[in-house]
Amino acid sequence: MGALHGTTGFYKSPSSKGLLTATLLSSFALNFPFQQYRHYFWYNPHLIVEKQQLWRIFSSKVAYLDLKDMCCCSILMYYFRIFERRYGSRKFLSYMLSTAIISTALELSVIYLLQHLQIKLQPLPSGPLCMLYPLFIPYYCEVPRVVFGHIFGIPMTGKSFHYILGLQIASTSKESILVAICGLLFESSPPKDLEKPIGATREIQRQEHMEHMEQQLLWQTFQQQPQQNGWFNLNRDQNNGPGMFGNGLNNDVFDNEPDEGQELFGVRHRRHNQDDNPVEVSEDQVQHLIDMGFNEERVRNALQISNNDISSATSVLLQES
Repeated sequence: MGALHGTTGFYKSPSSKGLLTATLLSSFALNFPFQQYRHYFWYNPHLIVEKQQLWRIFSSKVAYLDLKDMCCCSILMYYFRIFERRYGSRKFLSYMLSTAIISTALELSVIYLLQHLQIKLQPLPSGPLCMLYPLFIPYYCEVPRVVFGHIFGIPMTGKSFHYILGLQIASTSKESILVAICGLLFESSPPKDLEKPIGATREIQRQEHMEHMEQQLLWQTFQQQPQQNGWFNLNRDQNNGPGMFGNGLNNDVFDNEPDEGQELFGVRHRRHNQDDNPVEVSEDQVQHLIDMGFNEERVRNALQISNNDISSATSVLLQES
């Protein structure tokens, strides 16, 4: 299988590259050689409301004045470049701009409300957080959740690290929480022409489709063929199908260790045909696997190798991909 997140780097994501580069350079400059100018970039509610320094609304979005925020947000922005690849640069920029404007408007509304209620706020975190937090909405809704393991009973997925980074940024102070809430409250719909789940890239969409089709094929084989000589024995999960994808295999699924020439892929595959004569493959099974996106020649070879067993052939094709 290909990499889950497609081509590495900023392939087809120039806007993400430009935004990340600009914020990193400005943040380094204001944190090291030009520290004397940091006060021009404070996101200070008192100065904005009472002294009408509205230009701070824009200057405060230029750079991260906290190095921790700079590191965490840079990692998130690098990962969220997958949305630009999916939407296209123009639609991605439109989405980012609209969410930034509305999130900032929500922040200012809350600031004015709290000032009216005489609740004092410290300076809010600086940096383009108004662009970053809204991206967690499509990230949660559209990027697949794949569980890799559990820690103290809590499922850990490929998305957990990015959620932890977001919580780390938001948990610095009550002002950070305010900015995070304003960004997450606004949910802008992604471009309408994207009907398929994002799956991060075409590769992961194909992987999910193959796994789903393989699960169906395994379960069809289990239903159509009775258990013979102990070579096929799966537990059925009422919701998720066969045991490999549901309840899992029992410890005593197989009476003996697999013999040489046999493979273990959720079920014990049949022995390869030992005759010199080639196996006559089923045209229906060939067409079924071709419809899944495999090459016809590879499909026929896989069916011959697996003695015309479609589940075994699917395993061979997936391992070769």
